[in-house]
Amino acid sequence: MSPIRKIAVYLMAVLLLGCVVQGEMLWLLELLEERIPSEQSERDAFSIYQETMESVWGELVYFPVPDSSVNEEATTAFENTWMAERTYGGKRSHEGIDVMASIEEAGYYPVVSMTDGAIEQIGWLEKGGYRIGVRSLEGNYYYYAHLHSYAREWEKGDTIQAGEILGYMGDTGYGPEGTTGQFPVHLHVGVYVPLGADQEMAINPYWMLCYLEDKKLKYAY
Repeated sequence: MSPIRKIAVYLMAVLLLGCVVQGEMLWLLELLEERIPSEQSERDAFSIYQETMESVWGELVYFPVPDSSVNEEATTAFENTWMAERTYGGKRSHEGIDVMASIEEAGYYPVVSMTDGAIEQIGWLEKGGYRIGVRSLEGNYYYYAHLHSYAREWEKGDTIQAGEILGYMGDTGYGPEGTTGQFPVHLHVGVYVPLGADQEMAINPYWMLCYLEDKKLKYAY
């Protein structure tokens, strides 16, 4: 990697997320370079990366779990478990961040969309349980998994506004449809971006959740 490129990546890290994530940005950029045509320059790759990250940060509006206006004990917490090892269904990396619930009750916490967009995926996945996927207006994909239930009978193509309730936090997944109780109640948040590649690439939602912590709605639950 050229010195000029290292400096550019460092400056972008400071500008967007803080220098603490410099290594993560370098890792993402290297993955991107593996997927773009060889005739494209490093500058092209970096431009794609910069534009994509700016599109994600520019469309974020609300934290995915609102605060309760009636119960101070109903709180949430999350840690940076990005790429932590998971073993269900084979050894793999955790492509998201888990928002944990202080009240261990499936169906209690509402889950809202972080962005405007449209429903692209809905229903059961073995690993994700009842999940919902929202494609944002900028073309990025937001994945909300392990839901207890949905706010209504969503259909693919339904439009979504930031802050609209998608469903309710649960503990579904890791088995055939309807499986619950394999892990604590929580919300798995995943963010996927094209980055000029043939397939979408997962990026770390941790920094986005940190940014959105003071942008929580309040609902009576």
